[in-house]
Amino acid sequence: MKTKAFRIIAILTLAVLILALGTAIAGAVAKSHLAQQYPAPGQLVDVGGRKMHINCVGQGSPTVLLEAGLGHYSLFWAYVQPEVAKYTRVCSYDRAGYGWSESSPMPRTANAEVDELHTLLVNADVQGPYILVGHSLGGMNMRVFANNYPDEVVGMVLVDSYHEERPIRNPELAEANQDAAWQFRMFELLSSTGIAALAPQSIPDPGLPGDAYAQLQAITATTRYFETFLAEMNSIEESSAEVRAQKITSIGNMPLIVLSAGRQETIPSLSNAENQHLWEEMQAQQSELAALSSDSRQIIADQSGHNIQLDRPDLVIDAIREMLGAIRK
Repeated sequence: MKTKAFRIIAILTLAVLILALGTAIAGAVAKSHLAQQYPAPGQLVDVGGRKMHINCVGQGSPTVLLEAGLGHYSLFWAYVQPEVAKYTRVCSYDRAGYGWSESSPMPRTANAEVDELHTLLVNADVQGPYILVGHSLGGMNMRVFANNYPDEVVGMVLVDSYHEERPIRNPELAEANQDAAWQFRMFELLSSTGIAALAPQSIPDPGLPGDAYAQLQAITATTRYFETFLAEMNSIEESSAEVRAQKITSIGNMPLIVLSAGRQETIPSLSNAENQHLWEEMQAQQSELAALSSDSRQIIADQSGHNIQLDRPDLVIDAIREMLGAIRK
C-alpha cells in the first residue's frame, strides 16, 4: 500500500512539474512574440550603459515635455500627444523600468529620475526651451526639473499633481499603499512567469485608445513593470522628503496652469471620514501649487477624476495650447 501511495504521489508531482515547465516555456514564447509585435514607437537612447525610450513628434518651439504619473509612462499621453503635435514638438518618455526603458540601478526617487531625464534629453538632442507637463507624481518631478534647470524651462502645466507634503498631511495613504502592494506582487509573479503573456486580454484597460491599450498589454506582460511600480511607490516618502528639502516655494512669474480633479475618487481601504479628509487636503494642496507662480491659474476638471489626461484630454490640450500662445507672444 505504501509503495502504491508513493507511486501516486510521484506521478502527481511529476505531472505538476511537467505542467509548470510547459507553462513556463509557453509563457516565454508568448512574451517573446508580444515584445516583437510591439517595438518601441520612439528612440531608444543610451544614458550610460542602458537605454531609455523617448518619443518626439511634431515640429516647433518651445518643446512640450510630457511626464507621466506613478505607474504610468508614455502611452498614457496617447490622447494628448498627437493633438499637441499639430502645434509644436512634443515628447513623451518612459522613466527607467517603465514602458520600453531599461531598469536603472539608481533609487526611484525624484532627484534620480530628474537627473536621468535630463541626461536622456541631452543624449537624444532634444533641445529646449521646454514647457513641462506633469501628471500626479510626474508633476512633482517636473517642479524639481524646473528648479534644477530654470534656464531651460519657460512654462509648466500640472495635471492633478502630487504635493510633496502629502505623506505628512495624509499619513493614511501610506497604509493604503501597503494594503495594495500585495496585489502588485501577485501581478509581478504572473508577469515574470509568462502567464500574463498567455492571456494579455486579462490586463485591464485604464481608458486608452485601442492601439495604445494593445501596447500596454504587451508591456505589462513582458517587462518588469510591476517591480518598477513597487519600487517607485515605496520611494514616495523619500522622494517627497527630497523635494521638501529643496524648498520650492515659488517659481516667480513663470506661466503656470494647474489642472485639478473635480470628481472625488475614494480608496476602498479608507473610512468615509479618511476619504473626506484626503479629498479636502488634496483640494487645498492643488490651490497651493497654483500659488507657486504670480502668473498662474487653476482649472477644475469637472466630471474628471485623477487621470485628467484620460478623462478630459481636451482640457490638457487646451491648457498646453493656451500656454504656447502666451509664450510665443
